[in-house]
Amino acid sequence: MSSDVLKLPNDKLEDGQVLRLYSMRMCPYAQRARLMLAAKNINYDLVNIDLNNKPDWFFDLNPYGEVPVLLHNGGCVYESLITAEYIEEAFPQPKFYSDDPLVRAREKIYFNHWTKKGIPAFYSLLKVGYPDPEQTKRLEEHVGIMDSFLKKLNTPYFHGDQVGFPDYMIWPWFERAPVLKDITEFNISPEKYPHLSAWINRMWKDPAVLKCMIDPQLMIDHYQFYRTGKPDFTLGAAKPAPVQELLENLDGLRDPTTRDRQK
Repeated sequence: MSSDVLKLPNDKLEDGQVLRLYSMRMCPYAQRARLMLAAKNINYDLVNIDLNNKPDWFFDLNPYGEVPVLLHNGGCVYESLITAEYIEEAFPQPKFYSDDPLVRAREKIYFNHWTKKGIPAFYSLLKVGYPDPEQTKRLEEHVGIMDSFLKKLNTPYFHGDQVGFPDYMIWPWFERAPVLKDITEFNISPEKYPHLSAWINRMWKDPAVLKCMIDPQLMIDHYQFYRTGKPDFTLGAAKPAPVQELLENLDGLRDPTTRDRQK
């Protein structure tokens, strides 16, 4: 399913694939779409984009030049929440949103709060790179609000008794919480956040979460680059091996026609 070969929008899908998703391996926003596709067991073509080296045609798909971008039935969808909602509506089974409009609105409140308040606080502390009191307090406030949502709901998940749409929209940043702890000592402890900690433990047992999980070491490496302002979006990609070059003479000089050549 996954490919580091850059495919054009009109390139043919393989047999059984129903759509193409342009993503980036480490991107939590694109992971929202991947979680939904995994949860619905949809066979698709996953194409990873190097966000430092985006082709010109990618801006024709999304003028912001961001992932995810989903191509399906001749159409193009982008923006992470819009893309995830499209997947929910275009592939209605299994269902991850409530039929009750009031419940559905409440679920949107949960993941919208995290999107608008929690995520900026998460990245502000991550960029500081140490236990900054002000930024730590800011993130604690919004993690606490997420914990209070679950406490008031008194259910295992933000969706209710089963994992659902709001859970998948919130999850990617909590998968990254251990990296944040390593860098800034910010810890989501059961003592301080009992409901959210229990939710995290449950989410780690979800098949879609396990299918879409990112190698922890790759995540650590990615955020080390991210904090320098020079992220490497090709981490984890299959890269060509250098051509083995024969010594051309006793001085060890290489044939200049093969110098630095890649397969």
